[in-house]
Amino acid sequence: MADANIPLPGFTTAFSDILDRIFRETVSGTVSSDSVLIVVLFFAVFIGLVTLSLVTTKKPKGVMLDVPITWITGYKRILELLDAGMVQRSKVRISFHRDVGRARSTDGTIVESGKDGIVLEMSSVKAINEKWVGRTLECAFRLRLPENPKVMSNFTFLSEIVGYEEQDQGVLFVRLSRPLRLELNQNRQHLRVEPPERFVRGIQLWTDDAVRHGGKVHDPDTWGVPLFKSMASGERQLKLENISGGGIRLEITPAALRASEHPFVLNQSFFCTLTLMDFDESTLHTHYFLCKLVKCYDDCESRTELSLGLIFVDEGLPQQPPLAGLAWRGVSRDLGIQAMDDWAYELHLELYRNKGLS
Repeated sequence: MADANIPLPGFTTAFSDILDRIFRETVSGTVSSDSVLIVVLFFAVFIGLVTLSLVTTKKPKGVMLDVPITWITGYKRILELLDAGMVQRSKVRISFHRDVGRARSTDGTIVESGKDGIVLEMSSVKAINEKWVGRTLECAFRLRLPENPKVMSNFTFLSEIVGYEEQDQGVLFVRLSRPLRLELNQNRQHLRVEPPERFVRGIQLWTDDAVRHGGKVHDPDTWGVPLFKSMASGERQLKLENISGGGIRLEITPAALRASEHPFVLNQSFFCTLTLMDFDESTLHTHYFLCKLVKCYDDCESRTELSLGLIFVDEGLPQQPPLAGLAWRGVSRDLGIQAMDDWAYELHLELYRNKGLS
C-alpha cells in the first residue's frame, strides 16, 4: 500500500512548480506556449464541468414528440389498416384537398392496397379527366379493429391521384399514392354530432303505452297523435340537440312542457320517428326507433327546461313488398345502429369541411 502513495508527492510538486512558473511569467510580463495551453485547458475543463452540472441537475419539463400520438407512420401498420378497410368494405369519404368554397365530396371503396398505393372504386363519379391526376385527396374511413371490435375507429389520410381507369358499365377505379401516414381522429364508442336544423326535417315522440294500447307496433299510421312533435313546416315542440349511433338527445320547448302533463321517469320507453336529410342535402330518410330514457337534463320534473337523453333499444325497418309495416330488431348497446353512426359520421365530416357555412 505504501508504493501506491509514492507518485502523489511527485505529482503535487510538479503541479506546484507549474503554477509557480505561470505566476513568475505573469509578473515578469512574459508568457510561454506551455502557460497558455495550461490556462486554456483549465478554463475548458471548468466550462465543461459547469455545463455538465446544469444538464444533469435541470429537471426535464417534457419531451417534444416528433409526431403527434394520433399519427400512424409505420409502413407495416398503415398497410394493415388499409387492408382491414378493404376487407370490411369500409366506405371512404373523399374530397379534394383545400378546395375553395363549398367542398365537393363523394364516396369510394378500397378494392386494392399495397406498397404501390391504393385503388378506390368510385361508382358515384360519372365523369373524370386528366386534370384529376396529380391532385391531392382528403380521405376518411372507419374500422372496427380486431383488438377492439365494439369501437369504431376513424382514420383520415392525404393521398395523390396517380391514375384512373374506367371499366365495364362505367365503373371508375382511381389509383392513389400510398399515404405517408394515417391520422386517428375522434375514437369513441359512437361519434356524437350536433346537426344544424336544416338536416332535421321531422321528429315525433310517443309513449310506449300509447302505441301498444292504441295502435299496432308494426304500423306507424296507427300510432295516433304524438306526445310531442317537430316538423320542418309546422309546430316545433322538439329540438334534436345531438345524435349518435347509440342514441339521441331531445330538447322539449318550454311551451310544450307547460302544455303537457306527462310525467317523465327514467327507464321509460318511447317510440320515435326521425326524418333526416342526407349530408349532401339531396335525400330524406325516415327512421323508426324504440328508445329508453336514461337521463334528464336537468330535472325530469321540470316544466320550464328539459332535455331527454334517449338510447336506441329497437330499430324498425320498413319491410319490402308484398309485406307491409315495420320489422323490429334489437339494437346492441355497444354497436348501436350502423345507419345512424354513418349519418352522424358523414355529417361530422361535412361540417368540418365547411366550417362557417352551417
